[in-house]
Amino acid sequence: MAGDQSKANKLLKLPLTLEAYLSGLTEAERAGIEDLFQSALIESQQLDLVDLWERRENAATFWVLLISGVNQPEEMEIARELLTWKAFFPKDSAMVLCIQSSDHAEFQCTSARFGIVNCPSLVFSNSPEMASFVEIKSELLFTLLSTKGAFQRFLTRVHQSIVNGEEFENIRTALWSEQFWSGIKVIYAEVKGIVGASVKANLDFK
Repeated sequence: MAGDQSKANKLLKLPLTLEAYLSGLTEAERAGIEDLFQSALIESQQLDLVDLWERRENAATFWVLLISGVNQPEEMEIARELLTWKAFFPKDSAMVLCIQSSDHAEFQCTSARFGIVNCPSLVFSNSPEMASFVEIKSELLFTLLSTKGAFQRFLTRVHQSIVNGEEFENIRTALWSEQFWSGIKVIYAEVKGIVGASVKANLDFK
């Protein structure tokens, strides 16, 4: 890590005004100030999750879909369904990001933040910082996609619950209930085992 940062520091060019100022200092003083500048510059270029959203002020739900690449037809079908749902139902009340592995900085930021290893994975939350979140893993996503309309009904049910002020913990818990799945016309007995393996929440939930 230290070696990578040192290498990155060498690649960053100091502004001329700073160079002029540093030229009047001793070597030790110059080194100290230059290190501070380089560290601040590198830190300012690092992405945080909240930096990825645009026009988030009116949004109630936040969704991140991580995919391995556009050459995966099933993953692209999930992305199309998600983006179509966003365009025609919640519009600006839902923020959606579809991030593929080739979007290196964004993918690294989100996959590390959520601890995601396999794609596709869909994460949703009720805040742009996504301090509390639920991840839906691949198997459940593909199962929802295989039943016509089920994926978009799932998205709508979750979104509307959050818009209506439902506690986020209650929404997470509802994913293990027969009532939730019957509401989106999915037979709970057929997905019960998949839900157990495919729904993950962060450690904020006990």
